[in-house]
Amino acid sequence: MVQDGSPQEKQPAATGTYDSCLPHSKTHAQQHESFRVSDPFFHQIINSLEDYAIFTTDKDGYISSWNANAEYIFGYLENEIIGQNAAILFDREDQQEKTLEQELQIALKNGKEKSERWHVRHDGSRFWASALVFPLTDEEGNVRGFTGIVRDLTEKKRHEEEQEALLQELKAEKRKLADIFERAPAFMALLRGKNHVFEMVNKAYYQLVGHRDIINKSVLEALPEVKDQGYIELLDTVLATGQPFIGTEMKIDLQQVPDGPVEEHYLNFVYEPLKDGKNSWTGIIAHGYDVTDQVVARQKVEQLALQVEQQAQAFDVTLTALKDFVYTFDTSGRFTYSNNSLLNLLGLTLDEIIGKTFHELPYPEELATLLHTQIKQVVTTGDIVIDEASYTSPTGIMGYYEYIFVPIFDNDKNVVLVAGSTRDITSRKQFESQKDDFMGIVSHELKTPVTSIKAFTQVLQNRFARAGDEKATVLLGKMDAQINKLTALIGDLLDVTKIEGGKLQFNEDFFSFDELVTNVVEEIQRTTNKHNIEIQGKTQKTVHGDKDRIEQVIINFLTNAIKYSPHSDTIIVKSSYANEQVTLSVQDFGVGIPPERLQQVFERFYRVSGNETIPGIGLGLYISAEIIRRQKGSIGVESEPGKGSTFYFSLPA
Repeated sequence: MVQDGSPQEKQPAATGTYDSCLPHSKTHAQQHESFRVSDPFFHQIINSLEDYAIFTTDKDGYISSWNANAEYIFGYLENEIIGQNAAILFDREDQQEKTLEQELQIALKNGKEKSERWHVRHDGSRFWASALVFPLTDEEGNVRGFTGIVRDLTEKKRHEEEQEALLQELKAEKRKLADIFERAPAFMALLRGKNHVFEMVNKAYYQLVGHRDIINKSVLEALPEVKDQGYIELLDTVLATGQPFIGTEMKIDLQQVPDGPVEEHYLNFVYEPLKDGKNSWTGIIAHGYDVTDQVVARQKVEQLALQVEQQAQAFDVTLTALKDFVYTFDTSGRFTYSNNSLLNLLGLTLDEIIGKTFHELPYPEELATLLHTQIKQVVTTGDIVIDEASYTSPTGIMGYYEYIFVPIFDNDKNVVLVAGSTRDITSRKQFESQKDDFMGIVSHELKTPVTSIKAFTQVLQNRFARAGDEKATVLLGKMDAQINKLTALIGDLLDVTKIEGGKLQFNEDFFSFDELVTNVVEEIQRTTNKHNIEIQGKTQKTVHGDKDRIEQVIINFLTNAIKYSPHSDTIIVKSSYANEQVTLSVQDFGVGIPPERLQQVFERFYRVSGNETIPGIGLGLYISAEIIRRQKGSIGVESEPGKGSTFYFSLPA
């Protein structure tokens, strides 16, 4: 007599359903009354049973008796319910359950009908109940009616529904936990029993040990290679003591492929014991991470660090043995390292120099400022600085030093350190000074006799010319030309001596730059028949400077262009003005200069390799560069081997 659903509206009671199978001789009221009077033992049965709603009906299902507990459960008083069809007690819209008529038929057929379904109280509320219906017969076996026994199971139903809801919730949580277990980045395995049988493992665990058939197998059976590695003993101890074990970077050898190579792994893991309902240790959950990559990487870093330390020690020993000063600075100009050579010169220890700037060490203020500024320049620009300076140590040692500051970059091209080295060039400077003195003395000593020789040559040349001796005149002309070359060479040597001694004098005045260029080109053009010197452009500017010295530079450019383009017949001289500067360039189409030699062409005595047959000693460009620089100009060269060179300079205008 049970049917799921919500409380339903009451339906009219069924009547006359059983007329065809249960004969009538009286009205329903008469039947009820005679049934109640003639069968008093039913009253005893009905009223003696507690906790049950017990009632009887006639053979058509109309209620004929009603016990007190029925009144309590259904809410109907006896005088309200007697004569009512029992269908009033059912939830008529509970379509999934049988009707009253169907239950009575089944009770007649089978002798009884049991059910659990929704019933309806007098107030319309529903409750869940079990019901038993069986037919009542007289001594002759004639069916006189039915007995209905109903027990309120609302609390049981509520409890069952709560249990079912809890069970579903537990199942959902179990599925969720299983999903988390499976998806966890850490490897996880659930082991049961003293043999540590695999009950559950996740994907990460298979990735660690390989995709083997391990479920329902012991650890030793599933992973035979772990024998004698100490892990079985650890599991035994955890299960026996109930104390968890935490392993950090523990080494384990595993075979991901049966009969494959043994691979070394390192694990961070925990063995956590599990209890059963009787508070006994019955299993272990193992979880952790494969940290092989991190351990191997750290080992490599440690090995590399050891190698670096060893190399640093060897490097330090090497640097300590060097006579040159070797040191490093941070980006603020503070010492971070120095070898013994510099420490010995300063009379300091490494601890006394580390973290200090030049201003905090025994350096003259002017020199300390220069060095600190140059370090800052390296940090800011990333360019190398090379310079020279004189220095007197705290112990009175005087010397001249050449030094270089070099930037050290990180991966992002930022300067993080400045390395430097210094070389004592005192002996070289002394030699150069002696050489310059010698060159000055020789130049001066040669100048007077050469001048006299030139004068006598010109006198003789005039006399032979008047005497008509052409051969002697020609020879004396050649001799005069060579004397001119010797005079120019002596002039160059004297200029070099003056430059090195800081005694090169300049007589500055205003002059027309274009006029100077035109006059020099015309003068040089008269000395060559092979080359055509072409002037391009005008500046229309007046320059303040030493006209004779600038003329000397232009002559040097032109004579070099003629000398170094023996197979070309054109030289181009360009003049221009821009950014408050005049610029002159001389372009030839000769042998050219290799790129790696371009920075050396303005050094003393430098000559382009492979052109030794071309006369000269390599002083002209050095002197030209010094002249331009001392007049606040700039000088440079562009060249391509086999295609020629372009020398240029710029001066303020």
